[in-house]
Amino acid sequence: MNPKFQPLFENITLPNGVVLNDRLGVAPMTTYSGNPDGTVSDEELVYYRRRANIGSLYISACIAVSENGIAFPNQFVGFHDEAIPGLKQMATEMKSAGSKAILQIQHGGRQGQPTLIKANGTVAPSAVEGPAGKPTPRALTTDEITAIIRDFGETTRRAIEAGFDGVEIHGANTYLIQQFVSELTNRRDDEWGGSLENRLKFPVAVLAEVKRVAAEYADDQFIVGYRLSPEEYMEDAVGYTINETKVLTEGLIAGGIHYLHVSLLDFQKLPYDDQGNGSIVEILSEQIAGRIAFVAVGSVKTPEEAVAALQEGADIAVMGRQVLIDPEWTEKVKQGRESEINPSIPKEMVGKLDIPSLMWERIGAYKMVKEEQEVKA
Repeated sequence: MNPKFQPLFENITLPNGVVLNDRLGVAPMTTYSGNPDGTVSDEELVYYRRRANIGSLYISACIAVSENGIAFPNQFVGFHDEAIPGLKQMATEMKSAGSKAILQIQHGGRQGQPTLIKANGTVAPSAVEGPAGKPTPRALTTDEITAIIRDFGETTRRAIEAGFDGVEIHGANTYLIQQFVSELTNRRDDEWGGSLENRLKFPVAVLAEVKRVAAEYADDQFIVGYRLSPEEYMEDAVGYTINETKVLTEGLIAGGIHYLHVSLLDFQKLPYDDQGNGSIVEILSEQIAGRIAFVAVGSVKTPEEAVAALQEGADIAVMGRQVLIDPEWTEKVKQGRESEINPSIPKEMVGKLDIPSLMWERIGAYKMVKEEQEVKA
């Protein structure tokens, strides 16, 4: 192995004492490939096993914690015990090469799919008109908020029973938890809205419930992570800024998270209102100051870029699209074969990467196929 890539294979100890053997991992990616009843499909099991040797932190696609939170077709669900057998198989496949299997838990909120929800409607902190093509959601009652918090806990219990090593609370990508944080989608005038302190109560309450359940049903080795989008700017409106995210980060650290996962398209991205303080990863890394592990994603394709993400301030670099393209990425780096890493899918590998068929169709994977002239025999 090239010595300059050695930092990728140094271990790291999480606050609960769990040791990860490297600084690499798989980012959560929607598969669109669950069974019609919301259980894990055979195609998904094959997909997860194929990518089990990428890195120590292996984060699943998001699982819906509530029936009224299903966000897309063929999403797998965690709101009933019938899901546990499939989840057990999934955890086994994810851990087959020694990775820590993390189940990402989520509620779609106003990003839900009404046709997939029994009530044929979505819920959110407030009845704010949804994005294009989505109906205006119904504002949650206080009792319903409490029920959804319990749902996050119940899905955590099922994750523990299924053998997962941890859960990641999905507070990013404009799903329900982020909707509570944002002034654009949270216009409540009760204890769950208004001031920043009140808008942050929901994610903190979800974390507290997840930690409570973990303490009851798992040992200290159970990992609890949190994923967030670091800022929210929509056209001329601001949902929240990096400074407000720093306040949330402090609350999450105080609440006992073991890692923070920042969702970015580019790990070198600067804040929207750049004040010359560095990239978002640099800013949050400086704030975290080693108290928890810091996970970053965004345009990491090569081992050089993975090392650069660590130099930017991340403790762990996770990859999404690249592990679809080349599931053997890590082995190639370890063996000094990094020049063989595929930047796009070679035509001869189409259909041989164990990408579920619906996932292939939905993400437009054809765009990742390397354009080459066919060699004549």
